[in-house]
Amino acid sequence: MNKNLIFALLTISALWSCGNNNSNNGSTAVNEQGSSDTTLCQFSNIDMDKQFSYIDDDGDTLYFSNSFSAFWPQIINGKPCPNLQQALFRAMTDSAELNQLDKVTEFLLNPGNYTDYDAKKFVPVTEVKDDGKLSTSEVDVIMQSMTDRLLLYHLGTSSYMAGGAHGIYANNYVTYDLKTEKAVALEEIVADTTLLRNAIFKAIKNNYDYDKDDLFIPDNGLLPLPRDFFIDGTVLHAIYQVYEIASYAQGMIDAPIYPYLLKPEEIQQLYTPYGLELLDLTE
Repeated sequence: MNKNLIFALLTISALWSCGNNNSNNGSTAVNEQGSSDTTLCQFSNIDMDKQFSYIDDDGDTLYFSNSFSAFWPQIINGKPCPNLQQALFRAMTDSAELNQLDKVTEFLLNPGNYTDYDAKKFVPVTEVKDDGKLSTSEVDVIMQSMTDRLLLYHLGTSSYMAGGAHGIYANNYVTYDLKTEKAVALEEIVADTTLLRNAIFKAIKNNYDYDKDDLFIPDNGLLPLPRDFFIDGTVLHAIYQVYEIASYAQGMIDAPIYPYLLKPEEIQQLYTPYGLELLDLTE
């Protein structure tokens, strides 16, 4: 069973039914100039549990128990925020397919007509059996911080597939630029990937005392660029999930790049003008 489908089914079923949920209007939006205005952001509090059964190729019935909790954005800065919602969905499902939303919604409305991933075998149930064939997943989506310029979302996921030696977890992040109304991509803020890799190595050494021999480094000797990151003030955090560059026992790697550990000319070389602006490192 494709894990992306499990998360997607749960996510869309929750979001699809959240229209009647109460919205939380407790966060102040910011206008394009970065100052507070009177327009309030709107979020939906979603807390749902779903159970499914699935018949595998051997005819055995497997069970899935899934929970989904989210502080889901509806209105940001007085306007709908489809770019932010799409970025969050992609982070949850690890899918770049824009039509994934349509595919899963189709399954929810017409499960008998849905064939991708053998999803017609994936049936909602009211209870599951914990008989060694139970898989579980949890998704928790929260707004971690909001400044005049950036909104940061944290997405925590954990799952266990029946028969596995252990579960797996991930901490993904979406950094949303309130001015451009788009999620920030790493390539937009980093200009020199060689400097970035060197800075990450130093941060890992400082935080974990790991050398290159302690990490999973490809034969070319280049540290993979992080798929996840977030900005905290003037600090860029490079995030590596479990198994990306280290063992399960070593866990997730968070490599914060502190500007005071870099020379001024290195900061200017490392980041793009846009990156320097977001990190408030302009001269």
